[in-house]
Amino acid sequence: MIVLFALLLSVLLAFGRDIKVGFTAVITREDVKTIKDFLDYLSRKTGFSFSPVFARSYDEMDFYLFNGKVDLAYICGAPYVEGHKKYGYYLVAVPLTSDGPYYYSYVITKKDRSYRSILDFEGKPYAFSDPKSNSGSVAPTYFLLKNGYSPTEFFKPLIYTYSHYESIMAVYKGFVEGASVDSIVYEHTSLVAPYITNKLKVIQKFGPFPATPIVASKRLDPNIVKVVKRTLLEMHQDEEGRKILKNMGILGFTYLEPKHYETIAHMISYIKKIR
Repeated sequence: MIVLFALLLSVLLAFGRDIKVGFTAVITREDVKTIKDFLDYLSRKTGFSFSPVFARSYDEMDFYLFNGKVDLAYICGAPYVEGHKKYGYYLVAVPLTSDGPYYYSYVITKKDRSYRSILDFEGKPYAFSDPKSNSGSVAPTYFLLKNGYSPTEFFKPLIYTYSHYESIMAVYKGFVEGASVDSIVYEHTSLVAPYITNKLKVIQKFGPFPATPIVASKRLDPNIVKVVKRTLLEMHQDEEGRKILKNMGILGFTYLEPKHYETIAHMISYIKKIR
């Protein structure tokens, strides 16, 4: 009886607070309407109030999650691996694509270029997204180091855009010759802005990797997390949910055990050791 009362009390208290949801480079900030629709949907389904917080980098999002400015966040696998260990983040849900709960790091360039591999960009301007991004930095860095190259010396120059969408645009506009980007963001861009990706091509893939997760701060009440998690996992079951998911470029959400991210943890460990 006491346990039931405590559960009800914690959920009731949540109705009076605003749950902050953080977004980084895994969803384009330009797609504000989709983010609003997503949070409005969660509000209607759970009865809680949600509002977005945009971070300029994964370091900034770590700070927000740690100090309580953000309760939930849609981040990348690499920041989750390090944040789970350092700050106690716990995994809530993982997006589903046509490849299941997995995604890739794409190497992209313009269609009229002759590059066939990331190794062909030696001495060329190249874009990574965020230094902590798995698809936009960790995976390609791991590959280059395994082949005896340091990205900062290999590319001339290497730039960080802090957004997969901005990396795509940097290639499209000719600011760089190539970029490493999140496959989910790239495929979503091909749906909403095909005029951009029609000028580009994917020449190499690294992966598959466990997809970019939604995580919760250890400060957030576990009972609230359970309600949000259930809503996300059932989102594909109604028409409104499916429409929002489509606009997000995914099919739904599922759950993966933290051990699935060990591949990313291994790459991070290797990079730190070499450097």
